[in-house]
Amino acid sequence: MPHHLAFDDGYTASGDGLAETRHVFLQGNALSERLSAARRFAIGELGLGTGLNLAATWQLWARHAPPEAVLNYVTCELEPLRPDDMRRALSRWPELEAFAQEIARACGHLVPGYNLRILAGGRLRLLILIGDATEQLQQLAAQIDAWYLDGFSPARNPAMWSANVCEQVARVSAPDATLATFTAAGWVRRNLVDAGFAVQKTPGYGRKRDMTVGRFAGSMPKQSAHSGPITVVGAGIAGASTAAALARLGRQVSIWDDGRYAPSRLPALLVRPWPERPRHPLAAFFASAFGCAAHGLRGMPGWHPHGVALLSRDVDDDAPMSAAILKERCGTAVSRAGTWLSGAGCLEPAPWIEHLLDHANITRINASWRGPELGEPTVLATGATGKLDGLGPLADLPASLTRGQMSRLNVSETFDPVASIAGAGLCARTPAGVWVGSSFEHDKLDTDPSEKEAQAYVGKWLTLLPDLPATSSDHRAAVRVAGHGRMPYVGQLGEGIWVNWGHGSRGATAACLSAETLAAAIDGHPSPLPRAQSLKLSPQRLNKP
Repeated sequence: MPHHLAFDDGYTASGDGLAETRHVFLQGNALSERLSAARRFAIGELGLGTGLNLAATWQLWARHAPPEAVLNYVTCELEPLRPDDMRRALSRWPELEAFAQEIARACGHLVPGYNLRILAGGRLRLLILIGDATEQLQQLAAQIDAWYLDGFSPARNPAMWSANVCEQVARVSAPDATLATFTAAGWVRRNLVDAGFAVQKTPGYGRKRDMTVGRFAGSMPKQSAHSGPITVVGAGIAGASTAAALARLGRQVSIWDDGRYAPSRLPALLVRPWPERPRHPLAAFFASAFGCAAHGLRGMPGWHPHGVALLSRDVDDDAPMSAAILKERCGTAVSRAGTWLSGAGCLEPAPWIEHLLDHANITRINASWRGPELGEPTVLATGATGKLDGLGPLADLPASLTRGQMSRLNVSETFDPVASIAGAGLCARTPAGVWVGSSFEHDKLDTDPSEKEAQAYVGKWLTLLPDLPATSSDHRAAVRVAGHGRMPYVGQLGEGIWVNWGHGSRGATAACLSAETLAAAIDGHPSPLPRAQSLKLSPQRLNKP
């Protein structure tokens, strides 16, 4: 089992860690009875560690929860273990193997801050907060029903048990929330009492004489969630993702599309992180969005996670990987150094969207949206057509429209990349061929093919890819819409009206996390975004106080 050198403490008990987890956290929070009766339940944990508590909880939930139940598991970890180390640690308990493999896989591409992973067909929402516990919990919007306080020993890691942490635990606790922890240290119990918990000592596990359980005695009102059917307008990337996220939560969704809100006309899009813009206001959002997308797209039709070579913008840029190594990775000569983005790839929107919408809880309506039903939440995800047509509330949101075109190139013996490339737009490798692009025409909003546009962006790519064919055989164009400041709008716009709109050229990367953010808000689950990010994305962000 792993041992933390700085804290000089093991990640699990020296004896049977699984038995201790079941005694302290599962029984300490009476979860067998509570999980069998709850449609939605939220567990908070301080200290993900090896993932043992999560695996044991998942196993218990799978045995006892109703088939329509949704479990939220929010866990905070300062220094996450590598996925392979988690697998190795959890291999000690073969009965947890299936859960351990999924947990370790979900812990790929973790970034500082919030990391959402959707498991068990959407019924288990895992939110991993990477960083200092106080800082991460301060940004959390949630109501937790049961807590696992499982940091390293209070004597060796006192910061995890501080008054500030206990106050944040209480702030996001639901009425009558419970807690359990292996420690019975007096100062920890006093911090919990001061934060609003009634606590008591109970028999500990093994050689530990006592442990602590508690119940929140605060008066925070229980968060209410809307129930009933939901309307989504637009069956493109944002709309289909939103409809699917809500449907996985058991909601009945009607998605309206009369052809104006058709799926993306572009044949291929890149799903990748954004390391070249580290100081952008939404850099952290796109880092989290990529991890959510890469995990959620696994096994999906149209998804090709072959990696992406990100070429430097300038020949003299200091890049971590030489042009020669990038050539080996992407299968074609490149003229600049750059960065290899592992786990990134190319997405064909059409088959992916069709797969998302093929769900028993989704009804497709091939007609013009007639306006919101009284009391029924409506999500507007119409893409550029919503702005062009002046669709209801979208007409007043500041946004820019740009035409983008891509062209298919014929592969040859000298040009046949095995991966996609970014740097002057995108060079996307799909089973149907290689597509390059794209243009950004602000004063041209039609979708007719343009040889002139193709010559311009193919010419740019010729300077980066020496073996690129100079001619193209097919062109596809679409109109993008980008929100104010080139940041999308994700959130509630007005009474009963929500938007997932204005993603510009990064909608494929942002789609999963944006959709899950709306689904969480509408259906009453912990937000997968820190509060500061939610405010930056909110369609209300432009309102003056």
